[in-house]
Amino acid sequence: MIASNGRISTIIRLELPEQQFCFCAPNEVLDTANLQQGSRFFVDGSNDIPISPPTQLQPPQLVGEQSLAAFYAAVPSTVSKLTATLIGPTHNDIGQPGCNTARSEPCLVGVYVGYLGYPVAWMADRLGLDRSAYAAFANGTGEIFAQTSHWKFIQSNIQ
Repeated sequence: MIASNGRISTIIRLELPEQQFCFCAPNEVLDTANLQQGSRFFVDGSNDIPISPPTQLQPPQLVGEQSLAAFYAAVPSTVSKLTATLIGPTHNDIGQPGCNTARSEPCLVGVYVGYLGYPVAWMADRLGLDRSAYAAFANGTGEIFAQTSHWKFIQSNIQ
């Protein structure tokens, strides 16, 4: 979403790869030095462990953001942020309406199961189209925290 000042004010990062796959220095993927305002929503699939794990699983010699949890932690607390892992999908589920027509394997659930609901609500809130959507992301009490059959590793600083 682009704010009235011409800057991007919110981003939904789907299946963000570990920093090691980007061949860049720590903090370059998010450009955290310039990230002081706006909002971020990080989403990955629980079966996308090789590319976009929800938690730091890499060997200790790797530094930097190697998981969604690390990317979330790197975003300053002054920025509204949310991270959540959708239970089931792989990296190839993004962009696939349903797995019956998937061009990439493995595809387990497709984009319609999970990837659309909360990201759409996030944008509806951030664009000011549905102010009630904001409550879905409130830390600890938001609707997304109760969706334990579909989401895990949820963190939010939204009050």
